[in-house]
Amino acid sequence: MAVMLGLAVVLIGIGAFTGIAQANSASSGATATPARPWTAPWAAPSAAHRTVAGQQPAPDPATVVQTYFRAVNDRDFVSAWALGGRQHIAGQSYDAFVRTFNTVSKYDVTIESVQGNKVTVRLDAALTDETHRHYTGTYTVGDGVIVAADIRPV
Repeated sequence: MAVMLGLAVVLIGIGAFTGIAQANSASSGATATPARPWTAPWAAPSAAHRTVAGQQPAPDPATVVQTYFRAVNDRDFVSAWALGGRQHIAGQSYDAFVRTFNTVSKYDVTIESVQGNKVTVRLDAALTDETHRHYTGTYTVGDGVIVAADIRPV
């Protein structure tokens, strides 16, 4: 009997938590609206809530490079790391990646050309001491992220 009572309490609790159980509010004249089921933020979306992002093509390589530098300039290093910082700064940790930008206040990026997935750029790095450093080279983009870089000082 105790097991059945415990099971009933658990099921009622789960129903209330997930929105399965509904209160009958006929005595108050109000209409009950079904509660939406709770979904853990880390849980994968259900088939009904999935986006079509998997069916969309990856952004063009030049856009990926521009978005990467926009994130760096905005000091959004998490996004920059995800867009390719972890790939083209091979062997470095996230913290080391962030430290590489300590003396840079802004990058101006000029896209010279795009051939396939390879983006040729010119970079003007404005440093915190108000000097500039210039670079040229290529970023290779695959599946919407930078997968390799060959950047050299000019």
